[in-house]
Amino acid sequence: MYQTYLRFSNVSYTYPGSNQEAVSAVSINLDSGWTAFAGANGCGKTTVLKLATGLLTPDTGSIVSSAARVYCPQRTDHSPEYLAEFLFDWSSDSIRLRDILKIGDDWGTRWDTLSYGERRRLQIAAAIWTRPAVLALDEPFNHLDTDGRSLLIKSMREYQGCGLLVSHDRHAMDLLCTSCVLFFREGIQLYRTGYTLAMKAERVRQTSLAGKRKRAGVKYMQLKRDARRKMIQARTVQAHLSGKRISFKDICKYNYDGPSQYTSRVQNAGRRSREATARADRAKEHMESIKYRKTYGSGIELFGEVSSRNYLLEMLPAEIRIGEATLSYPHLEIQSEDRIALTGGNGTGKTTLLTHLSSELNCPPAKLIWISQEITADECSGYLSEVKKLSREDLGRIMTIVRRLGSDPERVLSSEVPSPGEARKLLLALGLSKTPWLVIMDEPTNHMDLPSVECLEKALNDYTGALVLVSHDREFLDNTTSIRWNIMDGKLSVTKKKSSVISGRVC
Repeated sequence: MYQTYLRFSNVSYTYPGSNQEAVSAVSINLDSGWTAFAGANGCGKTTVLKLATGLLTPDTGSIVSSAARVYCPQRTDHSPEYLAEFLFDWSSDSIRLRDILKIGDDWGTRWDTLSYGERRRLQIAAAIWTRPAVLALDEPFNHLDTDGRSLLIKSMREYQGCGLLVSHDRHAMDLLCTSCVLFFREGIQLYRTGYTLAMKAERVRQTSLAGKRKRAGVKYMQLKRDARRKMIQARTVQAHLSGKRISFKDICKYNYDGPSQYTSRVQNAGRRSREATARADRAKEHMESIKYRKTYGSGIELFGEVSSRNYLLEMLPAEIRIGEATLSYPHLEIQSEDRIALTGGNGTGKTTLLTHLSSELNCPPAKLIWISQEITADECSGYLSEVKKLSREDLGRIMTIVRRLGSDPERVLSSEVPSPGEARKLLLALGLSKTPWLVIMDEPTNHMDLPSVECLEKALNDYTGALVLVSHDREFLDNTTSIRWNIMDGKLSVTKKKSSVISGRVC
């Protein structure tokens, strides 16, 4: 493939109706190979991807790239426009992509019945097939199981153009990416390395900048005190010249022997005061030019309540339909402090099972937090509207949680439609106002940035009450659950850890 490139030069963009720039003065130069885009939800990653692929036009600055550009969005509500062409192409490249990603021949005709993970694989296969010069993937690993992630990584390695990857999958970013753009509220920072090494370098840079700022502040205060001392001296001498009483001590101090010499000393004192003030001003400018990122308090609390009911769910053995297949399950129960992980490959029926058990729950809505796998754009807007109607006190509490989960409250409130990750944070923040008996989350780490995932994990560990999590993030599940409901070959099995400690409790 020919040499590919992408150039951003001082690019800024503001969404219509917003009073805050989504991205400001972005300048980056990227060439062939994968570049990771990492940062908190709402910091502009998706906006930059859309600008890079021509879906948005910058308000200021310029974007230059080579040849065709393709963007794969986070959501898979609709099939890609070039899907039909891909499915009817039986060239060696098309067949190879299908084989790598294990795409079924009938997938294109039943998009609506595909699992989210299957949709994702088909979406990205069709995008790579177009052979774009710039390929932007927004959270491509959402909904994919372990096998699916491995297949997708293999297919992404086949791509030879300029790849842009937004993801919270640290392992994938380190495997694929040779560059990393870190997004912060105050701007971006480009590193020519993978995510983990980029974060280490950024921590070193921030520590260095904080030290420089501190030393510059000490120097500024010294010069400021010196300037003030010289200003007082100059005013004292000027007061003498205006006819103030001159004491014997003053005469000795200023060696007073006549008006002409006194005038000269006033001028010299004034000059020294102005020079000292100028030095202090320059020191202040230097200090303020050293920008470093301040850290804020993080962490959220989920105040749960242990139900006095014997069971929050009890279902006898049965079967349910999963498409054209069936899923059989044994006797299932959720007790008041059970912490359950529901696992299985894409398309095995995890979300269908959750939907089935929802009608069987012995838990009132006021005591339930349920976060679905996908949140539509209308739902995102709805959560934002609900938050904006809250009282000032409640709004402040919700926005504090949103900030602690890594997003800018002002940016969230000023947007018309929050990002999927921001919507999840709003929904979680609203749920925290309850004292739930049961928390059910279907792929809770989808669309969320890494600091938020770690923050959520800590909150769930400290939560008292029942918990059901669906996730492909094994580390996340291992740290938060003790019972495994696993679906394989059309059957659900239940296992418990022999001994595990979660939040100080032995399970």
